[in-house]
Amino acid sequence: MVCEDTDHGANKSRARDKIYETKSNTLNMKFIFFVLLCFVVEAAISQVAFREIKIKKGDTYLNLPISNSARLIRARIKSDGKILDQFTIKLAESNPDFWTFFDVTEYQGKSIFVEIENYTPPNFGGAQATVVNVNLALPSKGLDLIHADSKFPGLDSLYKEKNRPQVHFTSRRGWMNDPNGLVYYNGEYHLYYQHNPYGWDWGNMHWGHAVSKDLLHWQELKDAIYPMFNLEGGKQDAAFSGSAVVDDKNTSGFRKNGIDPLIAIYTSTGRGECIKLSYDNGRTFTEYEGNPILKHTGRDPKVFWYGPGNHWVMVVWDNGQTKKISLAQEAIINQQLIYTSPDLKNWIYQSGVPGFFECPELFELPIEGEPGKSKWIMYDATGRYAIGDFDGKIFKIEQQIKKYEHGGAYFYASQTFNNMPDNRRVQVGWGRNIIHPGMPFNQAQLFPTELRLKNTFDGLRLCPVPVKEINSLHKDTQVIENKIIKANDDVVVSVKSDAVHVVAEFEKGDAQFSLNVMGFEITYHDLLGELTTMINNGKATAPTVVGPFPPPSTALANISYIKPHEEVFKIEVIVDKNIVEFFVNNGELYYAAPFNEEKIKTVSATVKGRGGNRKSIVKKMEVHELKSIWLEK
Repeated sequence: MVCEDTDHGANKSRARDKIYETKSNTLNMKFIFFVLLCFVVEAAISQVAFREIKIKKGDTYLNLPISNSARLIRARIKSDGKILDQFTIKLAESNPDFWTFFDVTEYQGKSIFVEIENYTPPNFGGAQATVVNVNLALPSKGLDLIHADSKFPGLDSLYKEKNRPQVHFTSRRGWMNDPNGLVYYNGEYHLYYQHNPYGWDWGNMHWGHAVSKDLLHWQELKDAIYPMFNLEGGKQDAAFSGSAVVDDKNTSGFRKNGIDPLIAIYTSTGRGECIKLSYDNGRTFTEYEGNPILKHTGRDPKVFWYGPGNHWVMVVWDNGQTKKISLAQEAIINQQLIYTSPDLKNWIYQSGVPGFFECPELFELPIEGEPGKSKWIMYDATGRYAIGDFDGKIFKIEQQIKKYEHGGAYFYASQTFNNMPDNRRVQVGWGRNIIHPGMPFNQAQLFPTELRLKNTFDGLRLCPVPVKEINSLHKDTQVIENKIIKANDDVVVSVKSDAVHVVAEFEKGDAQFSLNVMGFEITYHDLLGELTTMINNGKATAPTVVGPFPPPSTALANISYIKPHEEVFKIEVIVDKNIVEFFVNNGELYYAAPFNEEKIKTVSATVKGRGGNRKSIVKKMEVHELKSIWLEK
C-alpha cells in the first residue's frame, strides 16, 4: 500500500478549489506561484512510498521479495523515526527469485516503516551511470509483499539448496566477498565478511558475521556492522574491509566492567579508517566517538600487536601519495603503508612498501626444517607476496614478489586470523566470481588453509594446505596403495557424494600421469616439471563476471612452477558442488577455480602419452567423501 501525506492532500484539494473558483484573469501571481509549488512538492512526494508493518510477538524476520531482473530502488527501514538500515534493492512485484530478510527480533511489539524511492546508481570505475527517470512508478506491489514472520520463505530448504556448497562457507542470503575481521575470541572463531544482505549482486556493503568452534561448522548470525547514515554533507558510507583485534593489555582503555571488547578496525568509505567496539562477543558493535582514527586515500586496514616494540601496527593500502617522474610529471604510488600506535587511537606513519594492491597482510612465520629461523611475509589481495624482515616500523624485502595461487584470479582478498590459540597462521580467501546462478546467495569463502614457509628449489615459498580439521569431515574413505598404472590400466574409485577430499602420492616412472577428480583432471608432464588442468576433456566454460571487479582468466593455464626432478609427487584436491581447490607438494602450488560442469562420480589415476608399457606408480591414494558442514556433524 502507498501512503499519502494527508495534510498535503488537504492543501492540494484547497488549492484546486481556488483554481476552479477563479474566473478572473487578474489572479494574484503570488497565489499562482503557490499553486505551482504545491504541484512540484506533490511530484516530489509521489516518488517516496512507505508502509507501516506491525511486528508481532514471535516475529523475527522482515521478509523482502527479490527479483534479479528488476531495477534498483532505494529502501529504508525505520522505527521510532530512526533509520535502522538503508540500502538498494531489486524489489519483486510478483514471483520473487528469492526472499531475503532483515532481523526484527528486538522490534517485537513495535511498528516498522519501510520506505522506498527511485535511485540512480553511482559510477564505478569510471563507468557511465544509468540515469533513472525520477517519474518511474515505484514497485508498490513489491512493497505490499513485504511482511514480518517467525521464518523466511526458503527456510525449510536452507543449506539443502541444489547448488549450495557443502564444505565452503556461504551466506544464507545475498552476495558476499572479502573475509573481514578474522579473529579468535572467547572460544569462537569469528568470520566477518563483506555482505550485501539485500541482493544477489555486489553492493550495500555490511559486515556479515558467522562463528565456529572448529573452523568448519559455521553459524551465521545477523550482520554486525552497518553502513553509516546522515554523515557530514548528507553522505552515506559503506562498511568496507578491515580486521579485528583483542586488546588484552587494555592499551586503548576500552575495557569496561572487566570485559576486553572485540575491536573492529575498518574502512568507512565516507570517513576513513574507523573503530567499532563489541562487548557482547562480537554480535553487535558501538561507534568509537573519536572516529575516524586515520584519514588517507586508501582502504582495508590490517591491525596486529607487535610484541617486541610494545605497540600496534596497521598495514593499509594507499593510492594517495605521488612521486616525481621526468618531464615535470607526477605519478601515483600504489603501496602498503605502515602505521604504529600505542593505543589503537593515535596513529603515526612509519613507512611504505610500493608494488602492492588492496587487502594487505603482514605476519611472521617460522621456516620449516630450520629451527629458530623465521621471516616476515607481506602480501596483497591477489596472493602476491614478498619475504623479508620487519622491525615493527619498516618492512625490508629480501626475496622479491612471488605468487602462491596460480589459477585464473578466482582466489582473492584473503585474510589470516588474529589471536589464534595454537599460533597457526590460518587463512580464508574469497572465491571471487565463483557464482551461484538460481540460488538465493552468491559467492563463497574458500576452504580454510594453514600457511607454512618452506625452502624449495627456487627459494622460500609461502605454502597453503587445508587445515587439519578437514579430517573430521571424512566419511566412506577408500584407500589404494602401491598400484602400478599403465595405458588402459587405470586406478578408478567410485564416489557418491558431491564433495570429496582426495590425497594422492605418485612415484614418477617413464609416463606422464593424471589425477582426475570427478571430471577435473590434473596432468603432470615430467620433462618440464609442468602441470596442466582440464575439465571434462576440455569442456570448460568461460566464467561470468559479477560486480565491479576485473574479469578472471577464461582459460585454465599451463603451470610450470614445480620442481621437475622430484620423484614422489603429492596432489591434494577438494571438490565441492561448483568449486575445486588443489594443492601440490604440500602447498608449493595452490589453485582455486569454478567447477560448474557435470560431475563424474569417480576418482581415477591414469597415465598419458605414448607407449603401451610406460608406467607410473600410485604410492597411495586416499579418497574421502565429505560430510556437510551444515547438516552433518
